[in-house]
Amino acid sequence: MSDSTGHLGTEERYALSSDCTDGELRSVVKIYARKVVEAHDLAVAVSSLEWEISHRAKRRAGALFHSDGQPQRIQIARRHFENSGWLAVTSTIRHELIHAHLLNTERDVGHGKRFQQFAEALDTSVHCERFSEPSYWVRCEECDREIARYRESKLVKQADQFRCGDCGGRFSVVPVDENGSR
Repeated sequence: MSDSTGHLGTEERYALSSDCTDGELRSVVKIYARKVVEAHDLAVAVSSLEWEISHRAKRRAGALFHSDGQPQRIQIARRHFENSGWLAVTSTIRHELIHAHLLNTERDVGHGKRFQQFAEALDTSVHCERFSEPSYWVRCEECDREIARYRESKLVKQADQFRCGDCGGRFSVVPVDENGSR
């Protein structure tokens, strides 16, 4: 049973070391997901979803993939687990299960008002905190707004072709060295 904040009180029970295999992580993720679905009466069939551990994801801790209005798979970022730990991953699992529930019940996959209500009830965030350093920062030369980029995107390659949405200023690219410094 969950407490008033949405925690199951058992997150630590499932804790894994960062050297566990992807198969071990995936198994524990699914077990935890079933407990969340049961405790919060979510309309999600955990066993019908494909669960994937991503070694590529750098920006997002998790993702729900769907097709024709049906949840298909949930992906969890291995780097998020390694950098932020199991408790952070439990929050991501709850976040993605909310998406699956709202897709099944309301055909909604956004972060709108209903999502925010569920996020509060399940004690998870609406947006993921950064868990790995970007390869580039694109900075507005006028207002100093910064945008993180993890790949050499069009914005990184052609920063001078874009303008800041806040002030209209020009962008410049600030590379990040191997130590994460700008």
